[in-house]
Amino acid sequence: MKILVALDTKDYSRKILKNVARLAENTLADIIFLGVQEGGTKPAKSMEKALLKYQQDVYSHFSPDESPYADFSSQKWQEKGPGDWIMTFKGMKEFRLRIRTGSVAKQTIAVAAEVESDLIVIGCGSKFGCEWDGEMNVPLRIAKDAPCSVLIVKHVQKAGEIVSILDQSVVSQDSLEMVNQLVTLHDAGLKIVGVKEKKGGKKDKIEKRMVDLLKYYNDRGISAWIKLLDSKDVKDYVTHSSREAIVALWMGGKESLVKKLFSRSMVDKLLETTRSSLLILR
Repeated sequence: MKILVALDTKDYSRKILKNVARLAENTLADIIFLGVQEGGTKPAKSMEKALLKYQQDVYSHFSPDESPYADFSSQKWQEKGPGDWIMTFKGMKEFRLRIRTGSVAKQTIAVAAEVESDLIVIGCGSKFGCEWDGEMNVPLRIAKDAPCSVLIVKHVQKAGEIVSILDQSVVSQDSLEMVNQLVTLHDAGLKIVGVKEKKGGKKDKIEKRMVDLLKYYNDRGISAWIKLLDSKDVKDYVTHSSREAIVALWMGGKESLVKKLFSRSMVDKLLETTRSSLLILR
């Protein structure tokens, strides 16, 4: 598994590191910390310092003899290309620090595609919804266009419940595991909510998928409940749930009903109302 973490020098970035460390511990993932600066011919000192400090914070979560990542070394930044610098620490698993110039959203999406990331993690401020310093709608743009799943952490707090919204689309093993990790991370209950179309033509298929998922999670010792909703009711249900629970939206395929229901403006509304996190699954 590869986890790409988009970071800047602000407090909302620092606050997500404990969650990142626990995800790294549970999954033994390769980690990429990405910082994006506006321009320049070399990495900004403030960004260098922040990424190295963030890496140290994650390393401190592990005891020295149990860490899957290599120790800090005197390694220097290597120029990968114009406006692109990298530092790599190779242990049992790989930890990379990366600094690029340009737009945060565009560079994050580009790096995620390049390294074939399974998950992007990004924090955000909560004063005006879910904002990122210096650039408009960064979490929303990443959530909309990323080639992989995206976890947006607005408030770092334990959630009592994970509400997973799915339709008839194919559910990937990686997405199943993402939800599993969130449940473990928060010691939370899991509610699986199936969305049926108004005409109800695919109700049986959705119900079977929900039962299969219930068995999958129960077999792994995860308490789960299932609920079936009409498509007309799901937006209000999710908006209400997002105030306390972490909402996971399965938005993988082109024919995804959930993807059609939750437009860019609806996802933006969820980011504004949530008091916890939002997970977009692909």
